[in-house]
Amino acid sequence: MRPAYHFDPPLGAIPAALRGEGVDAFQTTLRDPQRYGKTGIPDAADQEAYLANAAGLWGIAHGSLLINLASPEGRIRNASKSSLLGDLDLAAKLGLAGVCFHVGYAKGHDSLEASLAAAARKLTQVVEAMPPAACAIIENSCEGTEIVKEIPHLGQLLRDVGAPRQQLGVLIDTCHLHAAGFDLAGKDAGDRLAGALDAAGALDRVVAFHLNDCQVECGGGLDRHAVPGEGTIGAGLLSIVNHAAFAQLPMILELSIEGARRGAEFLRRG
Repeated sequence: MRPAYHFDPPLGAIPAALRGEGVDAFQTTLRDPQRYGKTGIPDAADQEAYLANAAGLWGIAHGSLLINLASPEGRIRNASKSSLLGDLDLAAKLGLAGVCFHVGYAKGHDSLEASLAAAARKLTQVVEAMPPAACAIIENSCEGTEIVKEIPHLGQLLRDVGAPRQQLGVLIDTCHLHAAGFDLAGKDAGDRLAGALDAAGALDRVVAFHLNDCQVECGGGLDRHAVPGEGTIGAGLLSIVNHAAFAQLPMILELSIEGARRGAEFLRRG
């Protein structure tokens, strides 16, 4: 298992913070996640400070929480594209593994299929415009009219965009998947998850996990993270981190540092 912690900027402080925790992988943000614009982007000096000490580290950025590539409104689709491209460009310059993001919402469309098609069209434009070294990483969702709640829909989006895996990856959030109705609580969770991803053509696209436990029951439809071992998934997370298909992947704990420490200890004991 490769635990990873979330650290917000300044980027230059992340290498020392990681080494102080005894981990070498992380997630961060590259702008204010509640805005489309360039508010909060690390300046050149901060970027250089990170790069000077980043050897041996693995990192990923989380895109803006406002991204909606499926929106029926052109201004929202275009703002989402612009924001995502900005993060992808900076992530590539920093040597990060990519940018994970939520695709968008079905609201305003006649059907889920229509929203997936709209998202695929816009995501195709993103992939065509992003730097060669960048990787756009789709994260599964769980709330309201969000799309890509189910693994088959993830597979459909990958097929419709048709980009190679070095450009278009997948990040699985265990809390989201459980809350969306894929039961991860059993000891066979790793096998079932690997099988479902393989059937969808997505298994070899998985770049990392958001290894969050879940505060709500399976199918509860709410994004409420819990410390691994303290939620409704529990030992099912051990089945995932110890599975041959996933064991070498970064497992990002989207929690406070104290929560991440407790979660990592639970996973190591298992």
